[in-house]
Amino acid sequence: MRKLFTLFLLLSSCLMIAAELPKQWESWYWNPEDKNFRKINTPAAPEFQLLSNTVHGKTEISADGIDLNKSARDWKAAFFRGYIQAEKAQTMWLGIGCRIFSVALNGNVIYDMRWKGLGNDYQPVTANDHIIALPLKAGKNEIVISTKRTNFLMDYCYGANRKIEWRLVLKEHKNYSPVKAELAHPEMVLRPDQGSFVFSFVTKSPVPAGIDYRVKGSKQWNREWDLAGDFILREKSRIHKIRINDLPAGKDVEYRIVLLEPPAGLDGMRRALWTERKYKEVPLPVKTLRNPDRKEFSFFVFGDTQLSLSTTCRTVEDRKNFMNRMRSMPEFKKSDFIVHIGDEDSYFHNVEDFLLTRFFDDFAVRSGEIVKPWVLVRGNHEADGLAAEDWYDYFQMPEDKSYYAFRLGDVLFISLDCGDFPAKTKYSSSNGPVTDLETLHKRQAKWLEKLRKSEVFKRAKYRIILSHSEPQIAKGTIENKIREITAPLLKDDSPEGKIHLWIAGHVHRYWRAAKGAKTLVSRNQRKNPALQVSPVNWVSVDGPKGNSSNPDFSYLLVSVSEKQISVKAVDENGKTLDKFTVDRSGKFTELFRAEELKDMPFLK
Repeated sequence: MRKLFTLFLLLSSCLMIAAELPKQWESWYWNPEDKNFRKINTPAAPEFQLLSNTVHGKTEISADGIDLNKSARDWKAAFFRGYIQAEKAQTMWLGIGCRIFSVALNGNVIYDMRWKGLGNDYQPVTANDHIIALPLKAGKNEIVISTKRTNFLMDYCYGANRKIEWRLVLKEHKNYSPVKAELAHPEMVLRPDQGSFVFSFVTKSPVPAGIDYRVKGSKQWNREWDLAGDFILREKSRIHKIRINDLPAGKDVEYRIVLLEPPAGLDGMRRALWTERKYKEVPLPVKTLRNPDRKEFSFFVFGDTQLSLSTTCRTVEDRKNFMNRMRSMPEFKKSDFIVHIGDEDSYFHNVEDFLLTRFFDDFAVRSGEIVKPWVLVRGNHEADGLAAEDWYDYFQMPEDKSYYAFRLGDVLFISLDCGDFPAKTKYSSSNGPVTDLETLHKRQAKWLEKLRKSEVFKRAKYRIILSHSEPQIAKGTIENKIREITAPLLKDDSPEGKIHLWIAGHVHRYWRAAKGAKTLVSRNQRKNPALQVSPVNWVSVDGPKGNSSNPDFSYLLVSVSEKQISVKAVDENGKTLDKFTVDRSGKFTELFRAEELKDMPFLK
């Protein structure tokens, strides 16, 4: 009983301490006829309707109906005065929406928008437009709000005869917390290229963001902001993508993300022009990024991580266990960058939830680890789900291209987009988005032909294609279109045009073939392939595959030297499956093959 009484006293004291906005206000407005203020004695006065009601448990006060056009040149158009009783000194967060206004507390003006030029010329105003800290003293606090509908500068810019809804909205934000500049997920470093990387990250709230970077060992920091038009810091979006350039080859990079934290109450975007905001710079910890732009480097390849009917990888937790095992493998640790060859998940309705929280966040660097960049190849399942178009916002460049080329050391990588299964009828959707595969393949083929004629293509010592679909066996819309647009490329066997290796996924099988081979290295016999003769040296990796044979995954470590490309395949348990090399002339040499992999001719 004593405990209950004590609890009652505590709750009672909390209720006594809590301050609230006034339920009753004194109101005046400027009367242009007698050039004097006219008092509104009651909230229900016909000249000025002042309503007091409760919305979601919070007091909201709104006012409508005064025509202040005639008094537009006088700042003292209308006044509201009320009193707030506080049992002790405390801070109240006042939300206010109004075009032109000032707020005075206990005789001191603490927020003044009367001289801010263009004011808040948008409508309707809301109680989230301005969030102001009211430093209440213990006892009685007088709050006075002065406001008007418009001024001559707003009329000059927007038109004196425009229709304006005059409105004042007040609300106490009892649970308001000023925005903190923080990341919602670990950053990803994407798209490595000669001297270049893209940083992609998501903040908890929309805030401006940048990257500080320098060559490891140097003292001078360089900074790149996430900018719109090379000028405006982006602060409407939580998603940030920043490319840094001009880094020297072979040198690792130190970087730190820099966030700008807005002043309390000014974290929204509905602010009047000429409202000064002083942001606090928040630098995050310094990390070291591996720069794979070297004469010799290696990369790790895996893919098809979507959940399936596999007996061992059917839940997010199952997949996480697979990925943790993969991360511990020597091949993964040795690599300089990571390639996901497509199909990150079966489908996704929210990129942040399905792909970041449930997958990529698991790859955040651990203590003592170096950050490795990612290369993401778009598979057909990246088009499955309501958030398919958002994939480009998180992982690609602003031009929304998912096919691209990049060069590291002496290697030119060509990442292709295999598309998806077509809709049954035009302008229809089955897996989420409405798609236009014809445009994708037409533009990709045109881009590929232009790339073939470029000097960067001709000068490369090695050329590697990264594509979700493989080039020889499977038949279907996805595979056939990729074969069609790459056929001219694969026919070129000259030193300036030869493709040395094609790396793929999609089939959820470990398959590979040497250029010109009429057989396939596989665990199982294959019937009736799309092409009887392999057009290129190619290899595909395993993925979860329902009721078919194990393993559920296989991975590649691809190492590049001046002499050759070396490929090592390991299964989900780290067992070596296959080893082969491709030299600069394109010659394929098998070094090792596990007994379970057979070099089998195709069945008719």
